[in-house]
Amino acid sequence: MNWMRDNRLLLLFAAVVLTTLGAVGLGIVGVVATVGALLGGGAVVQTVAGFLLGTLLLVGVDIVFSVALVRALARRASVPKSQRVADGLARLEAVVPPLASFSLSDVFAPPEPTVEERHEVLTRRYVEGELSEAEYERELRTLLDEDEDPGREPQDAAGIETDLSRTTATDAEYEPARE
Repeated sequence: MNWMRDNRLLLLFAAVVLTTLGAVGLGIVGVVATVGALLGGGAVVQTVAGFLLGTLLLVGVDIVFSVALVRALARRASVPKSQRVADGLARLEAVVPPLASFSLSDVFAPPEPTVEERHEVLTRRYVEGELSEAEYERELRTLLDEDEDPGREPQDAAGIETDLSRTTATDAEYEPARE
């Protein structure tokens, strides 16, 4: 099984070549057999139908192997990361649901910045004067809190949770009573 996984691209390429050659060869034999049936007075419809179905079957298998090969190559390729491209692909996947199975938007999405990278950006912004000392300390405290407990909800400066999904009131409580 390891050998097959290690040589997957080679096997898929060989399958594409063989099914393509088989489909072309079967198509040529079908044309020759049809011409022979026309000239010899044989059953033309049965000859055409048999070779046409066989050729279409091989073409279908060829398409499946070709898609698998392109997908395997795309997964191995070094793809530049771009949030703009990832967002566009996510919208396209929403419009055309079968594309979502390829997860192309995830392939192009840049990785989330680490806490260290975010700290460097925050420090650079403070040094360049984009942030006041109070803003820097507040954002640094938020960043360190996220690093200690990534699942915790963000809080504002007073320590009050800012996630609106935490509220328990429903819309029905705020609707006026109808008589």
